[in-house]
Amino acid sequence: MKKYIIYAKRHVHPKMSDIDKEKITNFYAKIRQESQSSGGIQIAARHLESLIRMSEAHAKMHLRDHVRHDDIDFAIDMMLDSFLQSQKLTIARNLSPKLQEYKLSKGDLFSLLHYVLNSEATRLAAIDKATRNVEVTEKV
Repeated sequence: MKKYIIYAKRHVHPKMSDIDKEKITNFYAKIRQESQSSGGIQIAARHLESLIRMSEAHAKMHLRDHVRHDDIDFAIDMMLDSFLQSQKLTIARNLSPKLQEYKLSKGDLFSLLHYVLNSEATRLAAIDKATRNVEVTEKV
């Protein structure tokens, strides 16, 4: 894993095209407009830069030299989840259907991978907890 990360840092520097930047700009304009009309916390301009960096980081993880649409979609989905969680519950419920077009479909590969990794982490945490309880019981 260390070698993979070192290689990606040294040799992979993904670039974004103007078309990709336009997609991010459209997302930013839509989310800003919807949050303003619903009375929620507005998204800031620095979030645009964050989206670009997340897209480039996602492409870098896959060792690509160019940012693809799926990299941008992943970054937008992550930003949208974070943004909705920062809103009051009633506002988030109103905004969520309006911004649904930017969400990744639940059947995609990343969601499956996230589910598998989350399940494995939960299983290992339960094993670790059980092991610690056994050790504590033996010492007492």
